[in-house]
Amino acid sequence: MKNVRVSLSADREDLYEPLMRGACTVTQVEAAYRLVFQVEELWAWLLRHGYVELVPGKDFDHLEVDLAAAAADDHEIGAPGFREERPELSESARAVLVLATSLAGKTAARLRDLLYELDGTAMRLVVEAMMYAGGFMDGAADVWGNEEPGDVRGLGPNSRANEDRWDM
Repeated sequence: MKNVRVSLSADREDLYEPLMRGACTVTQVEAAYRLVFQVEELWAWLLRHGYVELVPGKDFDHLEVDLAAAAADDHEIGAPGFREERPELSESARAVLVLATSLAGKTAARLRDLLYELDGTAMRLVVEAMMYAGGFMDGAADVWGNEEPGDVRGLGPNSRANEDRWDM
């Protein structure tokens, strides 16, 4: 297992496993966390403003992201007049934050309302996040998510990856 102990000031690549460990077993939350991590501008903003929390554990640390608070605060940051004076996030990163928050079940947002705010890279990442949430990370509609048919572990698609994050 990688990253048994971690610090928020660690290299970016060292934060991925503890981040995914924090969302483990809820594929929609995993997808949301993975999405905000992949948008570098948004990830840096979340870290800078304290929305990523380091949660120490007995054997290893994990990270949690307060997406609902981040989206609420970004909404206030985006109040009329504020954005022009102090741009915090690009329109695309802001749309990704709203969509990730919705994907994690913290708010309700529709992709079609934010579609035109996403740049090409963000659009690809949002689509991948939706596929990830459904367990289709290989790009194929595999209801077992690359697991053995009839797998009884109960974690659904990506269950092996989930188990690997927690095995010591």
